[in-house]
Amino acid sequence: MTSSAELACVYAALILADDDIAVTGEKIQTILKAASVEVEPYWPGLFAKALEGVNIKDLITNISSG
Repeated sequence: MTSSAELACVYAALILADDDIAVTGEKIQTILKAASVEVEPYWPGLFAKALEGVNIKDLITNISSG
């Protein structure tokens, strides 16, 4: 099951991608802080590292069945 910290980081990354802003741990943390969401300090960096070099918009819009 997905934790609320993971979901918060996913939503923050989607917000950044929608605004065409690079997804970094610091920017994810800024959004979470503005939303008053408390997460463990490693989550934002973990998500930023996982999404490094990934075009999030393409990932979402190019869903196809195999």
